[in-house]
Amino acid sequence: MTSGTAKAFWRKAALAAVVAAPVAIFVTDHVVSLQMINGRSMQPALNPDSNRLRRDVVLVDRTVQGEMAPGRLRRGDIVTLVSPFDPDLLLVKRIIAMPHDCVVPLGKPTSFVRVPKGHCWVEGDESFHSGDSSSFGPVSLALIRGRALTPVWPPSRFGASLAGLPEWKKARVYANGTHPLTEL
Repeated sequence: MTSGTAKAFWRKAALAAVVAAPVAIFVTDHVVSLQMINGRSMQPALNPDSNRLRRDVVLVDRTVQGEMAPGRLRRGDIVTLVSPFDPDLLLVKRIIAMPHDCVVPLGKPTSFVRVPKGHCWVEGDESFHSGDSSSFGPVSLALIRGRALTPVWPPSRFGASLAGLPEWKKARVYANGTHPLTEL
């Protein structure tokens, strides 16, 4: 390869990088990204193996944030969201209730909370290891950054379903404040 050919190659490579970088950043910020899951709060759906060296990596749909969130999110979806107390912390939780639903908080069987408009109720699947709406109340849908679609790592977990609300949680949620989810 001559020095002129090498310079042309590197010039084209640099131009390709300059063009590709903004596209890649836009896609990972607004369309789809990968997220490593830390912690045990979503066991057994995520990180089912207690080995802390093996963590799930999930494909995250980023189109559910902002104005698009209310119509694209459902009870049972696992979402990533900014912690309501620490804007540098990203949480991974399951949506238990949507706006206007009523929830019986964990540990408070004689009370209920109505989820206000523009908010949702999120909980970890492993309630003993989860800081969630049971401790901080309903969260704004504006804090949601994405919806987990499926694990992509480790390979044995690729394509595992994450959808669905565990039955024991359904008994604590009343759709639109009137109908228990167990009856729907």
